Amino acid sequence: MANTSDEAMAEPSNDGATTGNLFPPPPVGERLAEARRAQSLTLDDIGSRTRIPLRHLEAMEAGLFSSLPGRTYAIGFGKAYARAVELPEDEIAQSIREALGGAAAVPMRDATQFDLDEPSKVPSARLALIAAAVGMVILVAGFGVWRTFFFPGANVEELAQAADAASSDAAAPAAKPSRRQTAAPAVSPTAEVVFTATEDNIWIKFYDGEGKQLMQKQMALGEQYTVPADAVEPKVWTGRPDAFEITVGGRNVPPLGTAEVAVKDVPVTATALMDRPPVAAQSAAETGDRVSG
Repeated sequence: MANTSDEAMAEPSNDGATTGNLFPPPPVGERLAEARRAQSLTLDDIGSRTRIPLRHLEAMEAGLFSSLPGRTYAIGFGKAYARAVELPEDEIAQSIREALGGAAAVPMRDATQFDLDEPSKVPSARLALIAAAVGMVILVAGFGVWRTFFFPGANVEELAQAADAASSDAAAPAAKPSRRQTAAPAVSPTAEVVFTATEDNIWIKFYDGEGKQLMQKQMALGEQYTVPADAVEPKVWTGRPDAFEITVGGRNVPPLGTAEVAVKDVPVTATALMDRPPVAAQSAAETGDRVSG
């Protein structure tokens, strides 16, 4: 007896997959590579468009997303690659999350409907006031981020005060290290200093001790800049010190800041960066400045 149309259809398995799906979609890395080859592009072409290092592009096409610097990098690089080969960014990002062990989707909750005819189901006045206060805080914080992003030099007085505070912290005597603390290996004063953007479209400016500009631009996610070895007393100015990873001679050093606070005239020589305090000490100093201010 022939199977009916209903019996011919694949039934879902216990884990939600369809047993009749004999041709599952290709892995996200293969999908990116196929889209690139379909447009007759090389990995160098993708690197020029996205500014992603070639070794990271090769790892992505091989599906080795866990070998990238971090989950944020993997998703950001994937979306940039998708744009370059005209694939849907959100779909590629979701596939990368799944490849890294993230949830495929977030279940949607049923919206609670309020019945105006039944007061017990209507939010209280106190709850409404709290919601309004939270909304105002978010609005003010959003404006601050917007101003810092689009107008990093809008308030020169604030930047000067931040620079003075940073100079005062650098001039203050450092606390005596614990006996258990091991001194860091010495680094050459001519070691290579590299800044890597950990977020997209972050403004930064480099200049020497005489104010001569070395570089100024909006750096893309994963983009790197090497401070010229022959620059005299190079310094940096940015509104997002927390959005850059810094290495000296290939060794990670503490970031210029842990919050979205503009910094200016910060020395970026190999010696100056290696002498900066650990992140915890920086956070304590920044907290003290905010309290005293």
